[in-house]
Amino acid sequence: MEININSPRYYKDIYGIDNEIYQLCQNIHIFFKEKKYSELINIVGIVPIIAPQEFINQGKYKEKKFCSTTYGFADVQLFIDYNSYVNGSIEEKKVYIITNVLKSVKAIKSKGKIDYKLFESDMMEFCKNNNIEI
Repeated sequence: MEININSPRYYKDIYGIDNEIYQLCQNIHIFFKEKKYSELINIVGIVPIIAPQEFINQGKYKEKKFCSTTYGFADVQLFIDYNSYVNGSIEEKKVYIITNVLKSVKAIKSKGKIDYKLFESDMMEFCKNNNIEI
């Protein structure tokens, strides 16, 4: 399953792209590329939303959970707490991103008939292999 993690909305516009987070997202993509968790979904596009609460309250950013079994594609955009992420260490940021990926896949598991338990187990293996403590 292709896991395509895009740069976080809002955060990237203010802080740019963190090289270690970019590399983490690339490594996740590579690790999961040849794995299969569903007969219906082949690609999951994930866009974390890391924006101040006041912008979220104003409706400038909204979560999205779209799953097209016809095209084998899902698009998920979920929030990560802005203050926690901005003030977190790079290791904490990695955990926030991985947690967001897990929540994103879980959000579409029913409609996409995704074996979430296997996906989660593989993600834990990925974390172990990359010395990331969840």
